[in-house]
Amino acid sequence: MNEIIEKHRRFLPHLQLKYQIIFLTWKLAFHLPQELLRKIRELQYIQEKMEEQKTGSIGNIYQLYLKKMEELDIFLAKIDVSDINLTNPEIGDMIKNTFIFYDEKLYKLHCFCIMSNHIHLLVQPLIDDNGKFFKISTIVQRIKTYTAKNINMILNRNGKVWDDDYFDRYIRNDKDYYNVINYILNNPVKAGLSEQIEDWQFSYYKPINIFFEDF
Repeated sequence: MNEIIEKHRRFLPHLQLKYQIIFLTWKLAFHLPQELLRKIRELQYIQEKMEEQKTGSIGNIYQLYLKKMEELDIFLAKIDVSDINLTNPEIGDMIKNTFIFYDEKLYKLHCFCIMSNHIHLLVQPLIDDNGKFFKISTIVQRIKTYTAKNINMILNRNGKVWDDDYFDRYIRNDKDYYNVINYILNNPVKAGLSEQIEDWQFSYYKPINIFFEDF
């Protein structure tokens, strides 16, 4: 069950195991304020502590993780990236269609939310024609490459669009799964961009039967 598909590290650690549902976050390329760097380092430390736990019940550290993730998201939502806004209707729709296009090709798509300068995505990688799981790094790279090209085309600009790295964390059990779904869909509400989940046009959730084994 816990065979490693991919494990590497850039600024953030990345770990993918067989059959996992994975929570992904990445942002536009912009200079990171020191306060944001501090929050990312805190989240990285908590994530590493969570990965040391061998059971699905991780108690207080999990609650701390949710709290720090929310703080990071709220901070991110307040940063203005002047020349790109992912919720520009043409850009937002293009990204939505990209996520949906790869559903049942690279992954099972569970949920996503597009914010002005970052995205959240919940997927379960599928098995390719060679009997191997698609790597998360490959999935992220395909999406980033395609959407970056189209964002530059829409805005008639050149240059880098996405940050090089991304954040990923595997889902441990059904409680964790629904907490993350709720977190993703509530992101615009918590950031003060929408009064209700249903009002945000750049989010998506597809109910899927799931089964977890704690490990």
